[in-house]
Amino acid sequence: VQCRRSRPHADTTDDGDLMSTASPTKRRRNGGEVRVVQVIGGSEVHIGHGLLRKVPEMALAAGIKASRFVIVSDETVFGLYGQKLVDAFVAAGHTPLTFQVKPGENSKCRMYKQQIEDHMLEHRCQRDTCMVALGGGVVGDLTGYVAATYMRGVPVVQVPTSMMAMLDSSVGGKTAINVPSGKNLVGAFHQPRRVVIDLELLRSLSEREVVEGLAEAVKMGCIRHAPLFDLLEGRVEEVKALQPDAIEQVVTEAVRLKAEVVALDEKEGGVRSTLNFGHTIGHAIEGLASPQLLHGECVSIGCVYEAVLARDLGQLAPSAVGRISRVFKAYGLPTTCPLKYLRLDELMGKMALDKKNAAGRVRVTILKSIGSSFDHPQPVDTALIRRLLSPSLLVLPPAAPPSGAVLVPGSKSISNRVLLMAAMGRGTVAIRGLLQSDDTQVMIAALAAMGAGPFSWLDGGNILQLTGLAGKFAPPTEPLYLGNAGTAARFLTTCATLIHAPGAATTLTGDGRMKQRPIDDLTAALRQCGCSIEHTEPATSPASLPLRVDASGFPGGRIELSGRVSSQFVSSVLLSAPYAQQPVELVLKEPPVSQSYIDMTVSLMRSFGVAVERQGALVYKVPRAVYANPASLQVEADASSATYPLAIAAITGGKVTAETVGADSIQGDARFAALLGEMGCAVQQDGTSTTVSGPPPSQRLRAVEVDMEPLTDAFMTAVAVMAVAEGTSRVTGIANQRVKECNRIAVMVSELGKLGIEAGELEDGMWVTGVDPVTFAPRPATIACHNDHRIAMSFAVLGARLPGITIGQKDCVDKTFPEFWAVMSSKLGLSYDVPPPEACSSAAAAGGGA
Repeated sequence: VQCRRSRPHADTTDDGDLMSTASPTKRRRNGGEVRVVQVIGGSEVHIGHGLLRKVPEMALAAGIKASRFVIVSDETVFGLYGQKLVDAFVAAGHTPLTFQVKPGENSKCRMYKQQIEDHMLEHRCQRDTCMVALGGGVVGDLTGYVAATYMRGVPVVQVPTSMMAMLDSSVGGKTAINVPSGKNLVGAFHQPRRVVIDLELLRSLSEREVVEGLAEAVKMGCIRHAPLFDLLEGRVEEVKALQPDAIEQVVTEAVRLKAEVVALDEKEGGVRSTLNFGHTIGHAIEGLASPQLLHGECVSIGCVYEAVLARDLGQLAPSAVGRISRVFKAYGLPTTCPLKYLRLDELMGKMALDKKNAAGRVRVTILKSIGSSFDHPQPVDTALIRRLLSPSLLVLPPAAPPSGAVLVPGSKSISNRVLLMAAMGRGTVAIRGLLQSDDTQVMIAALAAMGAGPFSWLDGGNILQLTGLAGKFAPPTEPLYLGNAGTAARFLTTCATLIHAPGAATTLTGDGRMKQRPIDDLTAALRQCGCSIEHTEPATSPASLPLRVDASGFPGGRIELSGRVSSQFVSSVLLSAPYAQQPVELVLKEPPVSQSYIDMTVSLMRSFGVAVERQGALVYKVPRAVYANPASLQVEADASSATYPLAIAAITGGKVTAETVGADSIQGDARFAALLGEMGCAVQQDGTSTTVSGPPPSQRLRAVEVDMEPLTDAFMTAVAVMAVAEGTSRVTGIANQRVKECNRIAVMVSELGKLGIEAGELEDGMWVTGVDPVTFAPRPATIACHNDHRIAMSFAVLGARLPGITIGQKDCVDKTFPEFWAVMSSKLGLSYDVPPPEACSSAAAAGGGA
């Protein structure tokens, strides 16, 4: 690949862009600048604006000695640009032959190949014919294949009109048609003499068509060049809007990188196969989902699945998976396969025909980091791929008690608080250990929409660097969709009052469950002090989101608030209080639930330079101040997530250490190990780690009665252990768990009942009568997770002791512990399987309502 920077004319200038190696040549053509990437065998790619009318000139300049030009296009594209191209050829002294196909993937077929060839033969086209492909990937592949075989090969010029074709299919000489057995299974390698990329043609595309093509650019950044990924990550809106400098950099760099690979491996015998990152799974999904899903949308889904696969194989950091998923989402691309297309046998059948396969084994491009992959696709056990794609998992009790050490992700509670304070603060902070999950993605996206950022990822995505706004947020241009992220919804409600922009407002909304979760105690308290907040769907959600928060500022002063439903209401006011127009005196109407989380908030505020004065049990005084961002900050590992591996040790008689979660933790759930000790486990805990050894199988755990108000998020893990304890256990102090991601108390009772385990609700908790795991024969059941991560992981704990438990929504663990299944498998030796088809087909129903 020749990617040198040259100055063929005096008015050509360097621009200091992101290219890591020598940049493509720049040339001036009729007053306009053209970037030129040389590929292989004289093939060149010309990139610029307004190049369509220059195609004949470029073809002739390439040394193509043609007496006849044949333009192939589809009916839609020809209607937009066909006559302009024909006129350009006529003006150059050539009257081209034209052929139009129907738009869409179905035209990339044997029938049209034959029709084009017959058309050319009828018009006596000889070997001095040059074919011109005007269109997207379908037209380019089809025309290129005809050119490769007509008269044993004639030259071809590619004029891509879609983002996908510009970035990928037009470059490198791969041509093919589809056959009933699969995509691109019949074709040839035939390098185009010229590829002419006129970026002006992108203006006729819809946003969906633009971003589906950009999936290929993200893919290229993932496998070959981290700076391209960084550009796409940091300039989303400019790239989507086709801002000339941004889009030219993206297209040129993606083309340069592909040309580099083609030069190394033209016939896809090795490294070129890695360009199919995302395509092993993506093509299989496309085979079932097309035309409802576009090619790039399927590639986006495939890239995220294959990144997760690399993570589960221990090759890719979880933080990298989070970044990859976030970038695809930022461009409006899907990252998970719709359930109706998750037909595993059909998907695996299509993967079995993938061109990268060898010796009957499916091979997949495996990332090592963002910008780096293995040089060749790696063989992967199909059972692992099936588990990855399956919406549900059958938990298999281990043959022997598990033993090992587990490092859980960063704390969700701390991560969300730190993100908000860092965005509010003054100065630059480097945050290490941040949780990379759905919840933190929601918070980051919302803060970015309010003007925070850029969010820069350093050290391979392990460190987030952020410069704060000193409290000067801007009103978002679109509603903030928060899904079912309750922490983000509550914290951002008060934060939105800090914006001062007369006439503007912030709208916060979420999914169906979020529109049921009460927030009116918080909004009433804020209205009392002068904030203007409206519940915008009073008929259906009078106490919940969606909310409209006017950008009129946060008056502050005395605020009376109830914290009985959620301590997050209290934390929400405290976190934003330093930026109120006057000092805040927060008076709680009664002792709040989960005091430990309020203590966590106060402690973290102190680390950002703001001291909260607590007077008695119910009054907090917060001075006016600006958070001083520390230079660096380490997020603790998540104590709630640590409860699951520790509970697995308790329930199976194993021995498990939770690393970096110990007695020094500021999280209330770090006390969970003490509860396991009361139930009969041996517990060792120092400042930074906790080890639990369960009793031997011959010895039952003891039933307990416990007030879990200080560690409410761990109650479901505790109930899973209590379900095999001797006697009836009672858990109280958890009434607020009825208004979480689901009614957790009711769901725990109902799902235990499915297994045949007796349980019931109390006014502020529940009871459960344990079964003897040696003699008890549970009824096989698919657990309705209600999209609640803690339901899924708690029943995964119980499934490590009782057979027949299928987790109906395995991916809901992404909210706080995305690598849960892989970690439990690799570190503790637990096994999971794809349930029978009837269980898989009921997975959606097992998700539950909400």
